[in-house]
Amino acid sequence: MFSKNENIILLIIRYTPPIFILTLSFIISLMLYFNNQATFNEEKNLTQKHYVEKNKKDIKSQVNTVYNYIINQQEETEKRLKQSIKERVYEAHTIAMSIYEENKHLEKNIVKKMIKDALRNIRFNNGRGYFFIYALDYECILLPVAKRLEGTSFYNFKDGKGDFLTRNIVKMIKEKNEGFMTWSYHKPEDMKNQYKKLGFNKHFKPYNWFIGTGEYFNDYEDDIKKNVLTYIHNLTYEKNAYIFVIDYKGTYLNHIRKEIIGLNALKAKDTRTHQTIIDAISTAKSGKGYITYIQNKKPGSNLPVKKTSFIKGIQNWQWLIGKGFYEDDLQGIVKKQEILLNKRFKNNVEHLLIMTVILTILLLIISIYISKFLEKRFIKYQDEIKNNLEEITKQHNILAHQSKMAAIGTMIGNIAHQWRQPLSLISTAATGMKLKREIGELSDKEFDTSVDYINDSTQYLSKTIDDFRNFFASNKEKLDFTVDIAYTEVHNLLKIQFVNNNIKIINNIKKHTIYGIQSELVQVIINILNNSRDELLKLDSQDRLIFIDSFEDKNNLVIQIKDNAGGIKTEILEHIFEPYFTTKHQSQGTGIGLYMSQEIIIKHFEGSMYMENSTYEYDGKEYTGAKTTIEIPLSK
Repeated sequence: MFSKNENIILLIIRYTPPIFILTLSFIISLMLYFNNQATFNEEKNLTQKHYVEKNKKDIKSQVNTVYNYIINQQEETEKRLKQSIKERVYEAHTIAMSIYEENKHLEKNIVKKMIKDALRNIRFNNGRGYFFIYALDYECILLPVAKRLEGTSFYNFKDGKGDFLTRNIVKMIKEKNEGFMTWSYHKPEDMKNQYKKLGFNKHFKPYNWFIGTGEYFNDYEDDIKKNVLTYIHNLTYEKNAYIFVIDYKGTYLNHIRKEIIGLNALKAKDTRTHQTIIDAISTAKSGKGYITYIQNKKPGSNLPVKKTSFIKGIQNWQWLIGKGFYEDDLQGIVKKQEILLNKRFKNNVEHLLIMTVILTILLLIISIYISKFLEKRFIKYQDEIKNNLEEITKQHNILAHQSKMAAIGTMIGNIAHQWRQPLSLISTAATGMKLKREIGELSDKEFDTSVDYINDSTQYLSKTIDDFRNFFASNKEKLDFTVDIAYTEVHNLLKIQFVNNNIKIINNIKKHTIYGIQSELVQVIINILNNSRDELLKLDSQDRLIFIDSFEDKNNLVIQIKDNAGGIKTEILEHIFEPYFTTKHQSQGTGIGLYMSQEIIIKHFEGSMYMENSTYEYDGKEYTGAKTTIEIPLSK
């Protein structure tokens, strides 16, 4: 039987795909039908008169699209320039930092030279761009275009406006670590005029330098112009249509006929072409507009044809862009239009209905098949989950039982240790009383003393029985309890065995309240202490120490147990919490103690448990051993 949620999932799997397909098919059919009908009605109403207007709108829209693209490129020029030079400086900074990190053990001047040599010959932006380096004390470190100035001070260096450029950059670097700076400066080929230049600089902390580069805005803008012309030239339109670009001096910058690109139309011998270009430039300078003229050679026919073009001017670049259409292309189209429209609409509707029905049936069959397939897979998956869950539960119960049996064996050994001394006292006292009574020397005082010894030892044995009974109690109710009480129970169960083996436990457990089953935490701590005990028994030449501490970290209780047994081998450390993993002989351990301990902490206390090696000092000596950390949420 499936749960309510599982039945809902099955219904969704079973019915959603077919319903979705039917709905989608219906919507698509309606959309296609209405789209065809709208197209039919729109085209049916076209006439020769309006056809010209439509073409005007088309070319205007296409010119506006190109115009908007150019304006966008212009607006993005500074942003892209900033991004470009910033990326370049970041690359240079990365190169310099990499060289520094790999060679900082060498003499400083050697490393500096390696950085300068690495950056000196790097060029970008069509060979114009290069990197420069200055120290924050204004010394020029690297200047590839004027190597003679390297090592000189740029403290009093001014830009074209008379501003102390180097001082301003150093100030910005000290305040912001990196940033852009704009200044004016002449070009090597033009010492008279000042040009806007944009630079980016970044602090290189190891040597208190700043690394930077700069680019003249108009040089970068020329690159943008070339890219724009390439973009326009690659645009394709039907019927040999094209976007033409002419500057205000009359030079063709783009045309479908490549041979005239770069020529000046105002210098053409043909007076009609000359006048057309003058009209186009005049229209562009005024903003935008249509012009109608006779083009001497129509692409594809080389015949003179009447043409209407839409012109728009880009004032800051002094460009005109335009696109036109030829009126002879309209002949014959309008005449056949109505006949073709009726026939095409009828055919479209018929094809639409047929394709919709076929596609709907096909998709419906596929969706039903997929639904059944998913339903079978879902049911099979549910069965696998149940089977795996039963197997996992069975295995977990076996592990828990084995862990409990191992704990019982350990506890029985502890009982033997703790009972040995009291039983010896009882036996000695009883034998002594019997012997003295036989020889007549048993006094009342000696009798009372011996009886007190026997009674005290009996009470101790009874207390020991209570401690072990509490450990194996079947009560699994979760309650608030304090960690110090739990540790007291651990101490009572293990103290004789640890004392007899000369193992000293340094206890620093505080009174922290947590929520859970006390006996399970006792079992976990006993498992950890027993593991430390087994390793400490292998030591002969040093003190045997175990430290157990507790403290609060945020909202968690942290219990740390560490010993000085030398630690755990690295190749073993990552496997210690795996079930059945043990480094002991089969007669000494099953390998499930730590696994079950971690399971208890994670699942029953909603905490975590991990082990690592630790080196620490105690009483002026350095020790190494395993450290176990348990983290449990504090009770609220």
